Amino acid sequence: MPFLTTLKRKLSHRLRVRETPPAKAYDLWAPSYDAQPDNPILLLDGLLFKELLSATSLEGKRVVDIGCGTGRHWEALFRKNVAGCTGYEASTEMLRKVREKFPQAKTYLHSGHALKELEAGCCDVLVSTLVIAHIRNLSAEWREWNRVLKTGGDILLTDFHPVALQRGANRSFMHGDRLVYIKNHVHTLDKIRSLAAKMSWKEVGFIESRIDDRVRHIFERLDVMEAYKDSYDQLVLYGLHFKKEA
Repeated sequence: MPFLTTLKRKLSHRLRVRETPPAKAYDLWAPSYDAQPDNPILLLDGLLFKELLSATSLEGKRVVDIGCGTGRHWEALFRKNVAGCTGYEASTEMLRKVREKFPQAKTYLHSGHALKELEAGCCDVLVSTLVIAHIRNLSAEWREWNRVLKTGGDILLTDFHPVALQRGANRSFMHGDRLVYIKNHVHTLDKIRSLAAKMSWKEVGFIESRIDDRVRHIFERLDVMEAYKDSYDQLVLYGLHFKKEA
């Protein structure tokens, strides 16, 4: 179970892990990314994002998805009758996948921080799931997000919980016989909230997600119940809903 390796690896503090930059790592992961029925993190993230969506009106609104990956959440977005969905992704192979699945959507390679294809104040909702910790300069990234978002617009975020990253959790996957660790940066919730306040984003929703009975069946199917017991009730994800005030 590579995605939770560090939650159950007893000697992780004695190992020096070599991390791969996100764009390169997701290029490797793209072919198998959508075929992960035994990934509890993706299951919990789907539930978390569904809860955020349930509190947000999306009908007729233009959505921009930063770090859209393979478009994992796009079916849920289109079921909300959005006016359109524009995706940005740093991995060329993940971008290839989302274009195969949603050829009608606008998708762009995201390099650096600029969203040069978008005019100021052009989108109603900005979505970013499981991405924040991959961004080194969050301030520069969010200034650009703030530029393209309308006043009164919504920002929906999910990501690995900084508490989990601080205790050694990491995003990883098997590529052939090699375990690939993806580079992360720890942005505490205090830092995220402080930066959001500078952008005049008001927090209107916050959710934390833990390893619990919702994913027990995955651990049972993989026959790793010891890992389930070790990680039970540990924070793994968070979700935030902001609204741009000015």
